[in-house]
Amino acid sequence: MDQHSPAHADEFEDSIDLLDVLLTLAENIKLLLLGPLIAGALVYGLTFLLPQKFQSSAVLRSEAEVASYMTTAAVLDASLANLGFLKDLSEEEAEEARIDLTKRITTHVGRNDKLVTLNVIADSPGAAQGMANEILKNTFAGLRPKGAELKRLETQKAALEQQISELQITSKTAQRLLDESSPAGNMGLLAESISSLSAGGIRMQETLLMVEKKIAGLTAEDLLQSPTLPKKPSAPKKGLTAILSAVGIGFLLLVFVLAKHFWITANTLEPHRHRLDALKRTYGLGR
Repeated sequence: MDQHSPAHADEFEDSIDLLDVLLTLAENIKLLLLGPLIAGALVYGLTFLLPQKFQSSAVLRSEAEVASYMTTAAVLDASLANLGFLKDLSEEEAEEARIDLTKRITTHVGRNDKLVTLNVIADSPGAAQGMANEILKNTFAGLRPKGAELKRLETQKAALEQQISELQITSKTAQRLLDESSPAGNMGLLAESISSLSAGGIRMQETLLMVEKKIAGLTAEDLLQSPTLPKKPSAPKKGLTAILSAVGIGFLLLVFVLAKHFWITANTLEPHRHRLDALKRTYGLGR
């Protein structure tokens, strides 16, 4: 029996330590429960004093590089200038305004659908929608072909239009020959030629539409969702802020209670039975 006594002593000490912690938590249960609740309620009330933010969103059928271009200095400066935010500002102040606007803009490109989503946050619904519209307008203008690229596309367009015109004339001539030919003539060859000309004309029309689209660049027609006019604020998130605050305060109170207890009991050991009996009497848990 004596050779097993150290092991029993260690188990007893471990159980005493666990009981000590549980007793400490039980003694401070009101603080650990009411503290976070009160803190969460106070934080929830304080969120009503914070300025509200509104978010306007737009969805664009485009490429990933367009999302990056939306946040460039060229687009942001033009948007701020058009809305009058850069009036009478120095270069340093204008740069600060652009940096602030950058923080309130987010873009996202869908992994599967490749759609570009633009989100703009402002102090009012109208300001958020207005800034989103300005960003889109300046993005469209900035990405529209210019200079040598525009000239090349216009030359390609003119060549396609000429080819389509000539193809239509040839197709009409072939159709007239087919109508005038006798049954003994080579009608099958003419019909095959007309079919080939028609298919070629369709391909040229599709190419012409693509070239015209490149010349026009992005337009409002590419928007699947125009900038929205938000009805509810996107921030602050009152409920989430209150919950996170309550959890954080609860954790800090728990650490405080345990640290205080371990500090007090570092050199002294209060009888656990007396503390347990006191708790039973306090909460009416029995004799």
